[in-house]
Amino acid sequence: MSVTSLLQSAQYRFGTGPDNLRFLDDFYASLNGAQNEFCITRSWGFLRTASTLTTVASTRTVALPSDFGKFYDVPNAVVITLPAANTGTRIDLMPHEEWQSNNYEDGSTSGTPAYSYVLGSSLYLSPIPDTAYTIAILYYKIPANIADSSTAIAIPTVYEECLRKMIFRRLQDSGYSSLAELQVSDADIANLMNKCARDDCRKYGSMTFNLSKDTYTRSTI
Repeated sequence: MSVTSLLQSAQYRFGTGPDNLRFLDDFYASLNGAQNEFCITRSWGFLRTASTLTTVASTRTVALPSDFGKFYDVPNAVVITLPAANTGTRIDLMPHEEWQSNNYEDGSTSGTPAYSYVLGSSLYLSPIPDTAYTIAILYYKIPANIADSSTAIAIPTVYEECLRKMIFRRLQDSGYSSLAELQVSDADIANLMNKCARDDCRKYGSMTFNLSKDTYTRSTI
């Protein structure tokens, strides 16, 4: 799936050509809106990726990747890989509010990072790193904004039908009408999205739930 093929499909569908600059502008706005909507509907496996961060001694923060969306929801999403003595050390992730309320350190303690939280575009570490650490992270990336035909689409080609209809729906909402009557409903898109989600789960796995036990012991106290 390419930006060019989607643009040509939209031009054919709505009976316009490459000289219609207004349509081009609305097409890219529709494409970006559709891609972003698709990607935030769930934690898609195809958006999972890995990267490494390198800390600086006596500096609490380290910049996150520019495409960082949120951490992958597994216990080992943040792990020290270097120096060798600390390899495999897991850094616990928590909300900023939890870190503040539990006073994990006095604000000046240095050592091997054990706790972390995200604030803005940085990862905050506690204790403050006492040396340069290399940290491996697993996270969900956010799709790049598409400005021209050379930009890659984050959504896999197998889900093109869903993305295409989401684009057409947005173009319809912008006032364009198709040569042949075109009606894309929310139900159509929801049905396609569910199919994409099932396929994604088969490929990458899905969330598991710890359900309550179905037997109980009555307390006599």
